[in-house]
Amino acid sequence: MRKINLFFILPVMILLLCSTRSMAQGQDANYKWVGNELSTVIGNSNADMNAVYLYNVGTGKYLNVGSIWGTSISAYNVGMRLNLTKISADTYHIEGVLETDDGHMLGFPHVLAGDEVPDKQSSWDRVFCDRISTNAYVDWTIKETSSGSKTYTLYCKNDATPAIVHGNRYLVVDPTASGSNRLSFIYPTDPTSYGANAQWKFITLQDLKDAFKAQFASSEAPADATFLLTDPDFMRSHKGIGKWVVSGLQQNYLPAKYAFNQEQPNTYYVGMGQMNAWPDKYTRQYGSYWIASIRNLGNNAYANGSVTQKVNVLKKGWYRVSCDGFYSPGAGSNLKASIFANVTGSSDGRSVVSNDLNVFGKEFNYTKEELTKTYKAVDVATESPYIKAAKSFETGIYNNAILVYVPADGDELNIGIKVSGSDKELDWTAFDNFQLKYCGDNDMLLDEDQTSLDYLTKQALVPTNAYTLILKRTLKTGLWSSITLPVSLTAAQFKTAFGEQAKLARLKGQDAAIPTRIDFEKVDLSNDDATVIEPCKLYIMQTTRKANVEAGSYSKRLNDGSQVTVQAPYYTINNVVLPTVPSPIFRENAHQTTTVSGDIQFCGTQINQTTTIIPAHSYVLGAKDGMWYHTANALPVKGFRCWIATNVNAASPAKPLTFTIDGELQGSTTAIEGLHIEGTEASAHGAVYNLQGQKVADDASQMGTLPRGIYVVNHKKIMIK
Repeated sequence: MRKINLFFILPVMILLLCSTRSMAQGQDANYKWVGNELSTVIGNSNADMNAVYLYNVGTGKYLNVGSIWGTSISAYNVGMRLNLTKISADTYHIEGVLETDDGHMLGFPHVLAGDEVPDKQSSWDRVFCDRISTNAYVDWTIKETSSGSKTYTLYCKNDATPAIVHGNRYLVVDPTASGSNRLSFIYPTDPTSYGANAQWKFITLQDLKDAFKAQFASSEAPADATFLLTDPDFMRSHKGIGKWVVSGLQQNYLPAKYAFNQEQPNTYYVGMGQMNAWPDKYTRQYGSYWIASIRNLGNNAYANGSVTQKVNVLKKGWYRVSCDGFYSPGAGSNLKASIFANVTGSSDGRSVVSNDLNVFGKEFNYTKEELTKTYKAVDVATESPYIKAAKSFETGIYNNAILVYVPADGDELNIGIKVSGSDKELDWTAFDNFQLKYCGDNDMLLDEDQTSLDYLTKQALVPTNAYTLILKRTLKTGLWSSITLPVSLTAAQFKTAFGEQAKLARLKGQDAAIPTRIDFEKVDLSNDDATVIEPCKLYIMQTTRKANVEAGSYSKRLNDGSQVTVQAPYYTINNVVLPTVPSPIFRENAHQTTTVSGDIQFCGTQINQTTTIIPAHSYVLGAKDGMWYHTANALPVKGFRCWIATNVNAASPAKPLTFTIDGELQGSTTAIEGLHIEGTEASAHGAVYNLQGQKVADDASQMGTLPRGIYVVNHKKIMIK
């Protein structure tokens, strides 16, 4: 996710409004951007109408920077703010907010003598955002695809030598599949075969502001608010880098180049392995991979602190703050790094939130020398650790998000990264690509302690509206727990609440090869838009993130004048819809097995069941250790939890089973030893099983006849040597 200016995030389908409410300018009845007439975004008396963003119809991406040199264009989820100037009929200059010594307009560079070689073609055979008429072709022809469509094609007449770049070069997003969330451009002289990838709409700053409203429709995406941030992507040599305020860290800032020195003892660094004091081949290839970093480098006194930007929001309500980032503790380190958001002057737990960044997964190694090295043209074959981190960010595996409540219009919101406990020289925190979205001012509450669904009915939730979910469900980080909800969640919503590396699985049934095992299958979380939790379905999950509201309480006023209060910690999830008030308890169809457990049935409850509703001989996940327990007695259970009942079509008690996820025994040895039978004592005798779950002897007294190996008796491992 690389470099941009006054950027903002806009989903492919943006800002839906139900028919009973007025639509923001730039939207249609199908909740898509319709764009604006070109004549209305030039010389308009409303300055917000003159600030435009180019939206690609075919991909839903926006024109931005982030390719060669860090100043050539790419297509991305967020867009670069532009201004258009009319030169003559259908001819315009396009200016961005990026400005270098080379200029500030979009254009094709002139080809200099000696540059007509393949090694340098990438420096001129593409559009850059920092050009002027003396060094590039900057005249753009913009034509509407059909009268009244508010959809346009854009091309620049390029007469440079060599002939390969001659002609009208159209702006087209490359249709080739990409593993990155940032797409490349191609510049054909005939756009016909590229369809909507060659078509563009002008979205204005006024459109974005109009999209802020208290209530969003059920199929509506949050309104982008990233345009309120300055340099959210820590782009190469951005003049607004000073809006990020550094506290407690050491830095060597080079104002003339808007760049930083990466050498020791500087702990704060923005860049990709150069000071940017000179342009060279390394900058040309990797200039788009600037990120922000907090390093230790043996400088403990200045290795802990924060990087913060203050934002005055437009409207009160819920905001989603996200970034890409990880923290990488050196061996034995106490390093912790978090993303935070807090409202100046507020002590409300909803308005003072933070959560740990993802822990670095060690996809690559790095050394202190590599973190401080100045990479030059001769090093072009070697990617610095910063470049490797930036590329991992582009895959989305290190996204972090929190929700914060802003209580009043115009309040000051502080967002950023905080590092603490850094005490080893290889401690490193890397971050980039901040985004801000407005989620409205209405919420719903789900509370695990409520003994009836009256509180949900009395919230008077509308099934065509989306709400910020306040979820009171006790979970422990890193442990498996059961989960059922009356609402659906997408992969993005699930990961926002429970962590980018969180896990989710659903019941599959009896293992085909090992009858004594019951299999769960993982739910794919890779597609952010896919629904991964369906209403009133039963799952097990493992959170990797603590609840993002950790202090205070939240009270929800009901339509009868009463209120329900929950104490922190609790989770917050944006844009959630309640399709209907569910039944308090529900059961999936029974799954047949060939074991003595007979049929098994996954059951769940949406309320706190204070009576013993879980039958004896059921399976439950223990809250303290995340292990499966085989119950000897009937049990009560709190809301949003599940259990597995056995022998649901028979009266005899079932014997213990083991459980896997995608065929993998959970916890390995721990899972075997941790399968406790509550309320009973282990017998001195019992059948003997191998690790594949097959019975190899009727009683432990026969173990002397067995070959060497590891066996299981009464759920304990025994080794025969």
